[in-house]
Amino acid sequence: MKDALSPWMMPGLFFVLAVTALLFLALFIWRLRRRRRFDVAKITLADIDRMTGYEFEEYLYVLLTALDYETFLTKKSRDFGADLLFYDTYDQKTVVQAKRLADPLGLTAVQEVYAAKAYYEADKALIITTAPSLTESCRKLASAAKVTIVDREQLVDIVKDFKRGREELARVQLEAPYEQVAYREEDSLEQLGSGKGLIQAGEFYYRGGVSKG
Repeated sequence: MKDALSPWMMPGLFFVLAVTALLFLALFIWRLRRRRRFDVAKITLADIDRMTGYEFEEYLYVLLTALDYETFLTKKSRDFGADLLFYDTYDQKTVVQAKRLADPLGLTAVQEVYAAKAYYEADKALIITTAPSLTESCRKLASAAKVTIVDREQLVDIVKDFKRGREELARVQLEAPYEQVAYREEDSLEQLGSGKGLIQAGEFYYRGGVSKG
């Protein structure tokens, strides 16, 4: 009677067992990561950086609700410039623009959330972003529009405070007033040269005193 397994079959069996073990290990690790990814109490900035824009909005919804704010997500197809809306400690309605970015935050986000503030008749407008920096024009417009920005470093502090049970400190950062930045509106205005009755801009001109007919 021959052996059940010939010697030449043994390496193949070991290979199958090794692959099977690796697959089970990979599945176990994936489940651990998935559990951590969706547990807001364990999420880190590195996890946030791997999120999509929609996931970041949903994460913030859970985080804000866990901080005892009455929070709402806006509909994806018709948000009018706001991703979330919540009522702060003083019952002020606050619209939120969530920006999960790897590039600097520009002034478009400020324009969008400022418009949302008007649409939702909110008291405050807030941007929460992972962007590494803010452009100067973004800072100036946010100051003029009284839009508060929670930047990357502040978001890190909020996440840490929340995970350590310091909810009040997290709320203080979220409810901080907007940053006042010095700016002059004249720096954004331009009056093109004109003289001797000539008004000109680009390819268009008008010479005063000439018949319009």
